[in-house]
This record gives sequence, C-alpha cells and structure tokens, in this order.
Amino acid sequence: MASGSAVSCVERATSDLLIGPDWAINIELCDVLNSDPRQTKDVMKILKKRLGSKSPQIQLLALFVLETLSKNCGDYIYVQIVERDVLHEMTKIVKKKPDFLVKEKILSLVDAWQYAFSGSGNHPHYFAAYQELLNAGMKFPPREDNAVPLFTPPQTHPIVRPEMLPHEADVNHVIQASLQDVTPLSSSEIQNVHETANVLMEMLSALHPHDREALLESLTEAGVTVGNRRRKSPKRAWRKGGN
Repeated sequence: MASGSAVSCVERATSDLLIGPDWAINIELCDVLNSDPRQTKDVMKILKKRLGSKSPQIQLLALFVLETLSKNCGDYIYVQIVERDVLHEMTKIVKKKPDFLVKEKILSLVDAWQYAFSGSGNHPHYFAAYQELLNAGMKFPPREDNAVPLFTPPQTHPIVRPEMLPHEADVNHVIQASLQDVTPLSSSEIQNVHETANVLMEMLSALHPHDREALLESLTEAGVTVGNRRRKSPKRAWRKGGN
C-alpha cells in the first residue's frame, strides 16, 4: 500500500460528509496500520486535530476511530495514544463541558482502557487519566455486566493461523464426539460439517475467553444431542439449513 494510505483512511473516516462512523473505513485503517505501524504517529496527529474540532460530529467520528484502533491493533496503538498526547487531549475536552455524547464517549473509552490494563501494570497513563477525571468530579457511564473491556468488531478478512489454537481443538473434539457411532455421512454432508466447523472457529477466535467457554459448553451439549439423535435414527441424514 502507498505510504499515505493510513492518512487517507483516517481523513475519510473523520470526514464532515459522514453522518455516522464508517466501520469499513475504520477497519481498513486497522489493516493498514497493522501492516505498517510506522504510520500510526501520522494518524494520531490527525485524530488529535479532529478531536479539537468545534463540530461534535467530527469529534465523535474521531473517537469511534480511536475505539476501533484500540480494539483491533497491537500495543503500539496505546503507546501512540499517550505519546502523541491524544489521551491528554481527551481529558481536556471532558473538562470543558463538551457535547453530551462526546463527553460520554470519552469517559467510556477512558474507563474501558484503564479497566483493560488494571492489575497488569501496563500503560499506567490510562489509570492516571481515569483518576484525574474522577477527581474532577466526572461520573463515568456504568459498565454492562456482560460487557468485555474491549469489543472486537467483525473480521473483514479471512483469519489465517499457522497452527491450531486450544479452543479450535475443543471445537474439533465436540464435532468428532457428536459423530461417533453414527451412520456414515455422505461426502456432501461431511463438507457441510467442515464448513460449519470453520465458521465456529472464526467465531470463537473473536470472542472474549469467558464468552468462548460458555459457547463451547453449548456446543458440547448440542453435539451430544445430535449424536444421540443420529444413533436413534440412523437413516436420518443431516441437511444444511434445516432441510
């Protein structure tokens, strides 16, 4: 990609022509920076400028970009948010009594970031910013009980992994267990099972560990149920889409 592609992405992602965040552009920006993290400092420079805009809409767009980057890129993003004074700019904006939605978004992000690093000792600047806002009398939006610290939007490109992850092995175990001692499947049915397994693996890779364990438990129960039904009805064949 061209060296200016990250700058182009962030400019389009924060354009005043947008009426809301363009997630496709935001994820494209993540892909560019993950391929070439050196462009991050230029992106942060533009985002800091957008945060200083008098337009709440542009400020919100910049915040949504920051949120997407923090959830889809590496540790270098958190380093640059601090080093390029973006975090400092965010705390300054909150204290100036900005637009309500801008204020709530900033407080939500700062809380999510400090919570994500709590107990790890990494990136103390985020906890310091959180404490600074608390001391200034700011009330942070309540966290949802089932919310994870950092939500990851849907993957836009195929996930390529060189080796099997532990939860992938669990999925394969569930599938194999459900097929034991049942009537042999046709080649087309086997293909359907493999396609389903691939989809499940991609879903699991994007989940928080707690959610992943819950889903695996559900899959195990479903696998056992399907296996039992197949044993009771050996002539019944699996069909994609419930056919």
